[in-house]
Amino acid sequence: MVSLMREEGYKATILSPSGNLYYMTGFDTFPGERFLAAIFTASDEVVFIVPKLYEQEVRETASFDRLLAWDDSQDPAELLLGVVEQYGLHGGSIAVEDTMWFCSFEKIMKAFEGTSFKPASNLVGKLRVKKSPEEIGKLKIAGELADKALANILASIKTGMTELEIKEMLEKEMKLVGLSAPSFDTIIGSGSNSALPHYTAGSKPISEGDAVVVDFGGIFDGYCSDMTRTLFIGKPTNEYVEVYNTVKEAQQKAIDAVRPGMSASEIDAAAREYITSKGYGEYFIHRTGHGIGMEVHENPYISEKSSTILEAGMAFSIEPGIYLPGKFGVRIEDIVVVTESGALRLNNFTKELTTI
Repeated sequence: MVSLMREEGYKATILSPSGNLYYMTGFDTFPGERFLAAIFTASDEVVFIVPKLYEQEVRETASFDRLLAWDDSQDPAELLLGVVEQYGLHGGSIAVEDTMWFCSFEKIMKAFEGTSFKPASNLVGKLRVKKSPEEIGKLKIAGELADKALANILASIKTGMTELEIKEMLEKEMKLVGLSAPSFDTIIGSGSNSALPHYTAGSKPISEGDAVVVDFGGIFDGYCSDMTRTLFIGKPTNEYVEVYNTVKEAQQKAIDAVRPGMSASEIDAAAREYITSKGYGEYFIHRTGHGIGMEVHENPYISEKSSTILEAGMAFSIEPGIYLPGKFGVRIEDIVVVTESGALRLNNFTKELTTI
């Protein structure tokens, strides 16, 4: 990262608990109110400032050059100021973790007097956006295990079960097949709830005539999976069949369009234009996809306005959907990796219309 920092004129990059910190150092934890950060200097040193209760864990898991630990009787801002002065980091530009808590950022603003702050995602994202063969291998296993988890519970889904019961059953199965934790809050939306793209799950029982959106994923060795299938309870209506087939074909058109040199907006257009041609354009209300890796949402984003040019090694979702308010929604999602010959799907659960 040092050469990139120098090239773009950054004196340092400061990362707090996040996917970026995990990617760059191997240390993974949740954000908290205590100041914890890794400072990457343009002189190629990594300095961790950590609460003492994290010290041993950082020493055992992280890559760094110096570690400064503080306890609750100390002010970490003094340690931070010492690093700024020692490495001459005043002024210029500093990249700072985008999702840092304000209580931490406030200490940084005070220590880095006369400094311009920019989001670290603009820098670290350039390193993370193309996956190595090892990373792709982990994403592939994560996708295969998600496929397996859904296949294992499909026969157990019955009318009368609540959305929450199905969610709990699926998340338990994900752990049984080898995923360490859900990648995100599992979505089980039935009936009219299936028309709410980011609905999670509630006490509604599923019943005959319901569409059921199942959007879930799990983590394997630090890498996420994310897939969506839409099921139907009983015999599907003609309207549902038409919408389902439209989404399925739109998704395939987007997958078929993937190749190096295409822009992310062209992939979005491949799905969006087909859905619009079938009369459902106003009901496709989100982007076509998002990057995936150590975080379930990361660069590149597959949207109408994205100018990102696809390169081999990029991994992202393709997930068009149609949502008819008060009636039902349909979404189909797969993760793909860009290869020199096109898109490689990382999960292969059937996309044929599935009824229960």
